[in-house]
Amino acid sequence: MSRPAAALVAICLALAVAGCDSPARTVEAARRHVTEFQADPNDKTQAAVEESLARLDSQIAGLEKKDDSVQADLYRQQAARLRSDFQAAKIHKALRDAKNAIQGIGDAFKGAGKVISETLQSSGTNEQ
Repeated sequence: MSRPAAALVAICLALAVAGCDSPARTVEAARRHVTEFQADPNDKTQAAVEESLARLDSQIAGLEKKDDSVQADLYRQQAARLRSDFQAAKIHKALRDAKNAIQGIGDAFKGAGKVISETLQSSGTNEQ
């Protein structure tokens, strides 16, 4: 491969790599991860959201170092909205988990009451 062709390939690869690490792509990835967490809140989807938001914070810091405050502010606002959506999804999950736990306790008490009632009936203690 000639030098100009090799240089062109190197430039194309550099642009492709830079494009993969753009704040816009990171925002889209974070939005997708938040949506996945909302649909199926688990440790894996939570970690993906947190990683995307951390990457976005790093990219925003890079924009600030380049004195590109307009872009940094734009992405900071998008990150804040994503964090808000993520926090709302985490609260929803916590409330759902609490509701399930309370229902489980209620079911346990119902089951215990039934067992006690049956035990008392079978032992003849309930008769008079």
